[in-house]
Amino acid sequence: MLLFLVGYFINMLPSLYVDYVMEQNLRSVCEQHRAYVESGSYEGVRVRNSTACYSLEIPMEGEYLLITGKSFSAEVQIKAEGLVRILDRCREKLLAAREHGAETDMRLEPEMEELADILQEFLGKENALPVAVKLRYSRDMGEEFFNESVKVHFYTDNMFVIESGIQDSSNRYTNYLAAEWTDESLILSFLPVVSPDAEEIRPVVLQSLPMLGAVIVLAVLLFSRIYSRGIVNPIEELVEHAGQMKRGKDFPVEPLSGKWQGRQDEVRRLADTLDEFYLQIRESYRELEEKNTRLEEENQRQEIFLRASSHQLKTPIAAALLLVEGMMNGIGRYADTGIYLPKVKAELLSMRKMVEDILYLNRCAENMNLQRMDAAGILRERMQACQVTLADKKLRVEFRGEESLPADADERMLSQILDNLLSNAVHYTPEGGCIRITVRRGEAEGTIAIENLGARIPEELLLHIFEPFVSGAQSMDSRAGMRGHGLGLYIAAYYARKLDISLAVQNSAEGVAAVLAFPIHGGGDLSK
Repeated sequence: MLLFLVGYFINMLPSLYVDYVMEQNLRSVCEQHRAYVESGSYEGVRVRNSTACYSLEIPMEGEYLLITGKSFSAEVQIKAEGLVRILDRCREKLLAAREHGAETDMRLEPEMEELADILQEFLGKENALPVAVKLRYSRDMGEEFFNESVKVHFYTDNMFVIESGIQDSSNRYTNYLAAEWTDESLILSFLPVVSPDAEEIRPVVLQSLPMLGAVIVLAVLLFSRIYSRGIVNPIEELVEHAGQMKRGKDFPVEPLSGKWQGRQDEVRRLADTLDEFYLQIRESYRELEEKNTRLEEENQRQEIFLRASSHQLKTPIAAALLLVEGMMNGIGRYADTGIYLPKVKAELLSMRKMVEDILYLNRCAENMNLQRMDAAGILRERMQACQVTLADKKLRVEFRGEESLPADADERMLSQILDNLLSNAVHYTPEGGCIRITVRRGEAEGTIAIENLGARIPEELLLHIFEPFVSGAQSMDSRAGMRGHGLGLYIAAYYARKLDISLAVQNSAEGVAAVLAFPIHGGGDLSK
């Protein structure tokens, strides 16, 4: 960059300066000429060479000329008849050139010869001048000048500028002649200047190179500092951001994208990639945490369930052993096997039911198969299985609401939930009572409410109703002589969580209500 700037200043800057000065000279002669045409003076106009610029006005009639400079204005009266004749012939040629343009012959050799004779005669007269002029010698200067050039700049139909230049061993001279026709005269404006040369400026530039180099080095260092800060600072922020990610717990670090809204470069893409990677890790970590939490809850549930179930199995096993031992030894009333063998069978059936519920609970949870089904239809099917018990207890069932209710669930698990709720409703409804079933269907949710009228759950028991082996009564099941073991609502609640179904059991104004709430997806179309 330093070499490029030095080369630019040495080679191109002088040429650009020369072109600039020539442009200013041309503009100056145009302003000078315009000022004279409009006002007849140079008042308020800055010119490049105020000592030598002037305008010459040649009227179309009269024996005079008007000459105006920056500091003077003069009217030149022509008294010599020869000069008047020369002026008239010049006017004739100018008028012809104005009418016929380039076809006019503008050569003035005869007139110039006559003018030379008149001047010679004028100089030869005595007392013509206050001084005597004697020419000692004359020399041809043609070989001293070179690089002669002429350019014509046209501005309007009546105005043009002739730029003529020539050069000697020391200087370059440029003469500007602006010419314009008016209705009454021809106006000529002259501006001679000494134009700068590139070789004159180059030594000055070379002398300023040390300071120029120092300025360039300083500018480069400053620019490098600013540029490096623009690169290094974001990288340092990325390093700090990565350190926060490394040290943070539970991934609390916010992405950098919000801070760098205006950046659209490689650093922004690197930050976005790092943030995307971080967000993926955070999402995976959270999913893993949720899975670990669910696994921990499941392990804890299984441990508690195993302990509780083993404890619950001890009672029927001990009772069955006691009865069998009493019957085998014929001790007292246990000798009557006709009475106590059914009791032994009831205890064994209770144990079998408990074991079956435990095995079925784990098997269904591991092999869940979700599909669209009619929950109200499954409810009616499970009601058919309770007809014998309903008839034995003389219970009536009121079915209200919708005929169908779409739900995404596992059929076996949903059947088990409904079985347990219906079984509780039948078991705890007083003989001759009523069970009310209501099916409602909304835009986003459907509900099934099973309410056994006349029953009541103690408030202290209601808080633990979904815990395993919690039962509101220990009466025998009239269908099979089995004692309830308190797993029904626990199993129903466990399956409901697996199926994303809300289950609530609460005391109502008329009894106990169990309410299932199903989310409805896909508009509730059972064909999906």
